[in-house]
Amino acid sequence: MVNTKPIGIFDSGVGGLSVVKSLKRVLPNENIIYVGDLRHFPYGTKTEEEVKTYARNITKFLLTKEVKLIIVACNTVSSIAMDELKVLANPVEVIGMIQSGAEYAVKTTKNKKVGVISTPLTAKKHAYKNEIQKLDGSIEVFEVGSQELVNLVEDGVSFNDYACALAREKLEEPLKNKIDTLVLGCTHFPFLYKVVKSVVGESVEVIDPAEYIATKTVEHLNEIGFNNGTHKTIFYTTYDKESFKEKLSLFLSIEDSEVYEIDI
Repeated sequence: MVNTKPIGIFDSGVGGLSVVKSLKRVLPNENIIYVGDLRHFPYGTKTEEEVKTYARNITKFLLTKEVKLIIVACNTVSSIAMDELKVLANPVEVIGMIQSGAEYAVKTTKNKKVGVISTPLTAKKHAYKNEIQKLDGSIEVFEVGSQELVNLVEDGVSFNDYACALAREKLEEPLKNKIDTLVLGCTHFPFLYKVVKSVVGESVEVIDPAEYIATKTVEHLNEIGFNNGTHKTIFYTTYDKESFKEKLSLFLSIEDSEVYEIDI
């Protein structure tokens, strides 16, 4: 069945581009609309009500674009606003990062010790721990939050000595507790995969929920229909269009991108 409506994706900044990257790999023909809320970045240090307000406004905007699916490519939003967004978007399906990442972690761990690195708010809410233990109560979960690492990605960093030192410091406790699986619990962190892997080593499986999101998206499109071929991606940012374009070039290797600045 052909369904040429776009998939809507949003995040607090450029982190959600990791989800776009994963989707494009498995669904190259799909139309995508991406919203990066740079005006209100970072979400991880905002109040819950502020984050919910931003998420509602972006969801309403995506619905005006007649999207067929909304992916909340932000773990912070996924930790506090999914129920509300599902009601707001109905009948359009809303898929969240944390729920998908938890399923992926449960399937991956062998010794039932899982680490999660996320934003401070996601860690404070014990969002991953709650979701993972809902699926398997015997799994131990060690959560750490780091806004500094998120900021490095927003600044265009993918690997340097400072990032490695910071990741080593943040992951000290999970590694002491012998985790065998680490969830990149913020969509910015796949862009720091090389940094994280250099710290945790080969004995720890580093998983990106965006990969699992791609699988869930394919499953959903089997029900509502795939796009047959225009593969158009439009980007919206709430602040500094030129800076956003530079990051698209850096993280997705997209030079001639269609980017619009919006006020929502």
